[in-house]
Amino acid sequence: MNRYVLALAALVLTGAAPEGADTPESYRSRFAVTAAPGGGVQRIALPAAALAASQANALADVRVFDARGRQMPVAHAPAIAPAPRRNTVPAMPILGPSDGLRVTGMSLQLDEQGRARVAQLDGSVRDTPGETALLGVLFDTRSISGGARRLTLDADIPVSQPVTFTVEASRNLKEWRQIGEDVVFRGAGAAQTTPALTLDGADLLRDYLRVTWKSSARLLAPIAMRSATLETRPAEARAGVATDATLPAGATGRTIDFRLPFATPLAAIRVVPSGNDLIVPVTISGRDTNELPWDRIGSGVARATDPATIALSGGSYRTIRIEADKRTAGFSAPPAIRLVFAPKSIAFLAAGQAPYTLAVGRPGAASQYLALDSLIDDPARRMPDAIVTAPETRLDLLPVERGGLADGRSWLLWAILIGATGLLAGMAWLLWRRNATVDGPAAPGSTG
Repeated sequence: MNRYVLALAALVLTGAAPEGADTPESYRSRFAVTAAPGGGVQRIALPAAALAASQANALADVRVFDARGRQMPVAHAPAIAPAPRRNTVPAMPILGPSDGLRVTGMSLQLDEQGRARVAQLDGSVRDTPGETALLGVLFDTRSISGGARRLTLDADIPVSQPVTFTVEASRNLKEWRQIGEDVVFRGAGAAQTTPALTLDGADLLRDYLRVTWKSSARLLAPIAMRSATLETRPAEARAGVATDATLPAGATGRTIDFRLPFATPLAAIRVVPSGNDLIVPVTISGRDTNELPWDRIGSGVARATDPATIALSGGSYRTIRIEADKRTAGFSAPPAIRLVFAPKSIAFLAAGQAPYTLAVGRPGAASQYLALDSLIDDPARRMPDAIVTAPETRLDLLPVERGGLADGRSWLLWAILIGATGLLAGMAWLLWRRNATVDGPAAPGSTG
């Protein structure tokens, strides 16, 4: 019943809008939308082409129209959480000697007051093979990439003993970095469980994983580990929505400035040197007009091979500067640019006549977003996805005009200042001349 009420409200709302006030043709970019069967409230994940077409803050110029040109109610929707990946890998035991030191005795030296000064442990390293012990397990996860979230162990854990598990990652089996540590306790009478170790979200790429364990007391039963399931967040899900861009002609040297043809804030940028340039440390800055100072919004290294994405601090800037480190010669050729947006989604009520059109890009457009809970009773409930057909785009970044309106205003202010200064100087000179005439030398023969 609630769905029909919402549909009726949507029709009343769209019908009340003035005819011709908003039409799909009045927007810079339009994309075909295929609604999911059943109508109702649906989610649209905005493609890169739509984000790169917006000309208003907070995507205020985004609209959805039906086949008759009526505007559909829309609301901001939370980004879709990507489904995690789970890969099960077998455990490879790491073995070592159970007792590498043969103890022959211990001596303790006391001073005159009976206080211990030196404690000495005598022993020798075994020269013959002894019993081996399980020191940990190794997992070959080099084929798995993404953000590490959880490692679930298929293992036998001793009863009534807290065991600390440590997870480390390495690409060369020599240098290890810790990415997680958890304490697991199996109560008396509890069935054997599969402990899940929480990881810190570290990026994995061609890495091995190593799991070791320890306890404050000697373990009453050995730990047997058979396999583990690694849960990762896909790397592409964290990369955002991206599009390639072309710099203005002549974008070389130590400083490269350009203007963005959209108002959507950038989440990251990738700078890939070309030509003979291989590695260039860079600083990314942004500002809106030539009159404002530059704000530093990111820094990183531009690499020709294995390029990395430089995260930006957010904020909507229309002018961007890529500045090479002063210790380098800068860019001898224009680098390749890839712009990354944070994922954005909207919800719309498919209560009109299909097909629908997503329209974006109208300067000065007022926001028409409603509260999400006014469209759907449970905003946390998964909405069906409408599909947007958007072509792959390559943006042309704009050159920065040095002699534009801002410079004209600056010259005008200087002219006013100089003119006012000259006027004050002229008035001061006239006053001086008048005083000099009044206070001139007395005439001959005059008496006081």
